[in-house]
Amino acid sequence: MVPVERYLKTIYHPDRDYVDGQVVERNWGEQSHGRLQLHIARWLFDRERQFRFRALIEVRLQVLPKRFRIPDIMLIPLDASKERIVKTPPFLCIEVLSPEDTLARTHKRVKEYLDMGVPTCWIVDPESGEAWIATPGHLTKVTDGILRAGGIEMPLAEVLEIAGI
Repeated sequence: MVPVERYLKTIYHPDRDYVDGQVVERNWGEQSHGRLQLHIARWLFDRERQFRFRALIEVRLQVLPKRFRIPDIMLIPLDASKERIVKTPPFLCIEVLSPEDTLARTHKRVKEYLDMGVPTCWIVDPESGEAWIATPGHLTKVTDGILRAGGIEMPLAEVLEIAGI
């Protein structure tokens, strides 16, 4: 058991989630995971001003008083405070599956994001090219190739192609 204060003052390489007193390692992706994460973030970064958000990669998100998760990517409002650890629900959280990840286990993480007030989450599998959109009470497989959140529409095939996947 690790006190939350110690977790917050410790730098882990790579960073780790914190779940009810336990420091939990995250599955780290392979090349396809990293490339897809980079190119999703790049696509979103290029549209920050247009959609008035700020894209963050692997930043701690406090989902409960003693629970911190690290989404692969999250979007926060452009005018959001620059808190060291994000405590305000992001506009969007994105999880890119690693080879060891399962949709069921990732959905547990996503449910924590939704429960804290995140309106939309994307889950993307770089191996299969499949994606899902999660909203409170719903998990929908993307069948038209477009990931949506609010007014954002990201063409998944374009991003997969740029990433070389």
